Amino acid sequence: MKVALFTGHHPRHRYLINILKNSNLLDFLVLVNRESHKPKFPIISNKKYTELFNKHFQKREDAEHIVFGNNEIKFQNKIFADSNEINSKKIIGAFKKNNIDLIITTGIGVLSSETIKSLGCPIWNIHGGLSPQFKGAITHFWPSYLLKPQYTGCTIHFIEPKIDAGEIIHQTPAVLERGDGLHMLASKSLKKGYDSIITLIKYFKKNNQIQSFPQKQTGKLWLNKDWKPHHLELIYNVYSDGIVDKFLDGDFDSVYPKIYRNIAFDKKI
Repeated sequence: MKVALFTGHHPRHRYLINILKNSNLLDFLVLVNRESHKPKFPIISNKKYTELFNKHFQKREDAEHIVFGNNEIKFQNKIFADSNEINSKKIIGAFKKNNIDLIITTGIGVLSSETIKSLGCPIWNIHGGLSPQFKGAITHFWPSYLLKPQYTGCTIHFIEPKIDAGEIIHQTPAVLERGDGLHMLASKSLKKGYDSIITLIKYFKKNNQIQSFPQKQTGKLWLNKDWKPHHLELIYNVYSDGIVDKFLDGDFDSVYPKIYRNIAFDKKI
């Protein structure tokens, strides 16, 4: 069984590439040219929001380098793609040429229904959020903004045309450690999800099938346009990026989300 990864180039993506490669679970790589890891601030006149924006994305960069390292991509069988090429004949043809049996995606955008059908093999997405409550974009930000950091986490699911709506294969919960800000929480929680993919792929390769759970609730689809720089005031000016500590101190709602755990983690691979 041949496995391919379809991902971006940020530190978190490079970490995933390397753990798959080092586990001998990577046969082909499509590397998508993502936006800058530190985006430019949108054009508005408010200096306060400019400072918060720069602070926020600097903290993200620092956290990713701490948690994921700064791995080089040393893998030969790969091609590069721009973000507008993810549904192109070039990409579909490359997967077919390499006779791929399983595709793992993360951080690439939305695959069209035509692409999903044309690829003709199972596609798993590693989503940086707990579905169905947090589907879509920026889903490691909103739990903390809503004062529910325990809803940070990771969902590995089958891809279908609706965004983050496919059957859930496995979820990993929030990694809540005292002293961590929003981005350390996000990075550690995503790393836990990335690490779990090794067990899942090994199980799938051995059994040629894997347990999955239908998403019975619609949940919430978060869009890029939902997020604005003014949301950062609550994180940094009201709570001083200490929402994890506040939760651990019992200041917020302590109800934990339901986490779907795959049977693969109870079996010997």
